[in-house]
Amino acid sequence: MSPQTWLEKASEEELIEHILNRYHDTHRDQLPELIRLAQRVERVHGSHPECPSGLSAHLETMQAELESHMAKEEQILFPMIVRGISGMARGPISVMRAEHEDHGSALARLDTYTNHLDLPEDACNTWRKLYEQIATFREDLNAHIALENSVLFTRIDGLTT
Repeated sequence: MSPQTWLEKASEEELIEHILNRYHDTHRDQLPELIRLAQRVERVHGSHPECPSGLSAHLETMQAELESHMAKEEQILFPMIVRGISGMARGPISVMRAEHEDHGSALARLDTYTNHLDLPEDACNTWRKLYEQIATFREDLNAHIALENSVLFTRIDGLTT
C-alpha cells in the first residue's frame, strides 16, 4: 500500500500513533543533537565570518517551543480526538495551527543563521553534519505540520461542520 493510500485509509488513532512515533519521537532525538553540533561549531569557528552565531540559542528556543506544542497535542488534543470529542477539539486545533505557523517562521529563521545551509568551502565535518541534519529536521518538521494540518485536522474539521 502506498503511503498516500495508507494516509487516506488510516483511522484518526492510527494517524496519531504515526505522528507520535515518526515525528514527535524523532524531533525529541534530533534537537538535542542539533544543539550540541551548533554549540560546537559556534565554539570552534566563532571567529569565522560565516559562522552561524546564535544558531544554538535559536535551536534551544525551537526545542522548548516544539516540546510545549507536542505536549499539548499529546495531553489534550490527541486524547480528545481519540475519544471522539471532535466538536471540542476545534479550539485546540486552531491553537495548534497558529503554533504551526510559528514553527514555520522559526524554520525560516534557520535560513538566516545558516545562510540557507550554504556551507563555506573550508567547513569542517561537524559543520557539514550540522547543516545536513538541519536539512533533515526541516524536512521532517514540514512533513509533520503538513500531515496534521492537511490530513488529521482537516478530517476533524469535516466532522464538526
